[in-house]
Amino acid sequence: MGFAQQASEDLNPRGAFLRSLAVPGWGHHYVDSNNWARGQVHLGAEVALLISYFGLNIHSNNLQQNWQAYAVKEAGVAIKNRSRSFQLAVGNFNSLDAYNDFQTRARNWDQLIADTPENSWQWSNDSDRNKYNNIRSRFESIDQQLPALIGLMVVNRLISGISAYNRARKVGAGNSFTSLGVSPAYGTQGIAAHLKVSF
Repeated sequence: MGFAQQASEDLNPRGAFLRSLAVPGWGHHYVDSNNWARGQVHLGAEVALLISYFGLNIHSNNLQQNWQAYAVKEAGVAIKNRSRSFQLAVGNFNSLDAYNDFQTRARNWDQLIADTPENSWQWSNDSDRNKYNNIRSRFESIDQQLPALIGLMVVNRLISGISAYNRARKVGAGNSFTSLGVSPAYGTQGIAAHLKVSF
């Protein structure tokens, strides 16, 4: 029995899968360190996603701090750790009195905000209030992209792991091997994934 044959028989598909699940591309390198172009694609995608995630996270944190500081400076109210409804109210009305007056006229008694110093705000003009809303909108838009990037990283690792698993089985068993596959499934609750095993 030659070395190459022995090496292919010693390949562990499960090990290839787990390696790529930990670090995309590692499983492909484990199967064949001389030919792991597919693994390099997954590794490159992971690096790009990580850079994007950390870059957006830093930008999101900076925007959030600027937004909170701007509210204190221009409207005289601290919005940090306040409810989103309160933060929106600050952006939609020039003052607490204007907000409560609107809710009273609309008979939204449960929406009134207590008239206390920590709840009071006053914008000097609409331009400053609009700038506040613009910073908030940019912060929330970026913040909502972060979970999507995490989801893409999970998908990339899963696909890389499945690909490495299939390649290890193929190398170790010739053309007859068990394969794993993943495909999207669309439904009323969103997008799911079907795991398929074929022989």
